[in-house]
Parts: sequence; structure tokens; C-alpha cells
Amino acid sequence: METSTFVKQLSSVNRPIREKALETLRTFLLSDKFKRSKQLQFDKLWKGLYYAMWFSDKPRPQQRLANKLGELFIIYFDDKDNEIEKNNSDKEITINDKAFIKFSKAFWKILCIEWFNIDRYRLDKFLLLIRRVFFNQIKYLQLRQWNKSLVERYIEKVLKSIPLSGDKKVYTGLPLHVIDIFLDEWERLYTNFNEELDTADEKKLENIAEWTKNTPFKDFLSIFQGLKDETLTPKAIRIRIKEDLLPDNRLVTWGVMDIKNNDVTDREGEENSEDKDEEEWNGF
Repeated sequence: METSTFVKQLSSVNRPIREKALETLRTFLLSDKFKRSKQLQFDKLWKGLYYAMWFSDKPRPQQRLANKLGELFIIYFDDKDNEIEKNNSDKEITINDKAFIKFSKAFWKILCIEWFNIDRYRLDKFLLLIRRVFFNQIKYLQLRQWNKSLVERYIEKVLKSIPLSGDKKVYTGLPLHVIDIFLDEWERLYTNFNEELDTADEKKLENIAEWTKNTPFKDFLSIFQGLKDETLTPKAIRIRIKEDLLPDNRLVTWGVMDIKNNDVTDREGEENSEDKDEEEWNGF
């Protein structure tokens, strides 16, 4: 695949050219050879996709490209993988799952590396891309029926290793955006909210608490709780989690948290640790 030509085709204002390039990309991603490639090959591919987004200028093509790039993560879903698990333990993940993890890691790695270079004129389209990618990543996990081993690997090897690592080498704007969109995208996963049509299945919201119980939502939420309680986490991130994410009323509606007297507690009665890191301890 000739990278420079391919990037130009993906970012073209001519829709048929873009669609043809995307079809070629899907075929390439699903090839057994690429799925078994080393992480470096996935990184190189996402480097090219990053520049395809970079060179996409007009608003509508940008939105379509962000949607299409986000949906690429779903192509690794194969219902046969779920059928296999009915007869076997879910301890092992499939070749498709492994490709999904490498593809996910590559996306966040490239965004972390390039974040500082994104100017204010291009920032909005990359924020949209992150939103679309994150949604489709958790959607893949949902399609895989929240396979325990896969979810654990995604959390540990992708989110906690790169965008939500708390590492000061990761530019703060990236994890802050993930914090901002986390509950929105999780809710959209359940309601099938369509931003372009501004429609959602409102009746489903009545049962979202029951649905949430059968998902690993608390495992994801614990990532943010861990960042908040870690003194080495950049202060801006700790504040955003403490003041915006954890007090969000949706956590109460979904049956995940109780908020009383500005304290966030688990419904099972276990209080979360106090935010000791509001200010770093400077000694007596």
C-alpha cells in the first residue's frame, strides 16, 4: 500500500475517491497477514491515517472521515468469535481481538505523539475523531459480549498504558478530552443516539441502570478514580475528574454512585478514598 497516495485519496474532497480508498483499507486491515503483523506495522498505518485526517479540510468530509475511521475498529468483530466462547473458556482472546488491541494501541500512541503539533485550526476535527474512535472501541467490546479477558486487556494495555496512564509525557489535553466524553459515549452505546439526526431511544434511558449492571462500567470508572487518587497525576486531570466526572448526576441515575454532601460513595456502602492529593504534602 503506497502510503502517500493512499493518504491523499482518503483526504480527497471527491467522495467516490474516498470511498474507494476506504474499501481498499478495510480489505487490507482484514487480511490475515496484517492481523498477525507486529505492533509497529499498526503504528505506521495509523500514522498515515492521522495525516489523512490532517489534510481533510472541509467540514462535511472531515465528519465523514472521522466516522469512517472510527468504524474501522468494528470490522474486526466476527460473530463466530462469540460462538466459539459458548463452548470454550473466555480466557483466551481471538486473532481478531489481538488485531483490535494493536489497532487501538496504535491510534492512541500516534495521537499522543502528534498532539502537540495539532494547531487550533485542526483541533476540532481531531477531538471529533477521538470521540468516534473511543465510541467504536467500546462498541467492539460490547459486540464481543464484554469478554472478560478482552476487556481487561483493553483497559490495561490500551487505556491505562497510553491516554489514561497519568504519565506527564502525555499532553494533558488528550486525557482531559477522554474524561469529558466518557459518560456521553457510554450513554450513546446504550441509547443509539445519532448526533446528526439528534435522535435517541429515550424510552431506553428508563432501563439504563439495569443495563449498566451487566457491563464492566465500574472497571472503566475505576481508571479515573485511580487517576484522581494518584499524586503523580497532573493536577488538571485530577481536578477534572473530581469536579466534573465523578459528581455527574448520570452516575447516580445509572445506579453506580451516591452523591451526598459532595462525597462520592459506592452504592454498596464503600466510600471512595478522600482526595488527599488536592495539594501535595510539603512536610511539617
